[in-house]
Amino acid sequence: MDLIKQNILDIGSDEFYRASRYRIPLVVILVNTNNKNAFDVLDKRTRQTDIVQQLTSELLVVYLSHTGSKDADAFINKIKKELDFTYTFSEYISDEFEFIHKLLVENNKKFR
Repeated sequence: MDLIKQNILDIGSDEFYRASRYRIPLVVILVNTNNKNAFDVLDKRTRQTDIVQQLTSELLVVYLSHTGSKDADAFINKIKKELDFTYTFSEYISDEFEFIHKLLVENNKKFR
């Protein structure tokens, strides 16, 4: 789990910085799926400013900048039409490590 935490921090460090510095909303979504085309589906459905990264064969992370919880729900509902997956997401508001802890550790059971 520590390696996944570090990967999320490394991949999104610029996003976390921008969200903190400019007080812009940022949502991070962890997607768990066994669909081999999941990355392509997510990549096609995100905006140019969003980031999609594959952490493991079944776990992907999506950074949605300038996005709050309501818009994240709309994004997830749109993707569910094309992809079978479980997910968890959080809106970034506080400290990076506290945020990652909340996102991953508190939702650990969903990703086993």
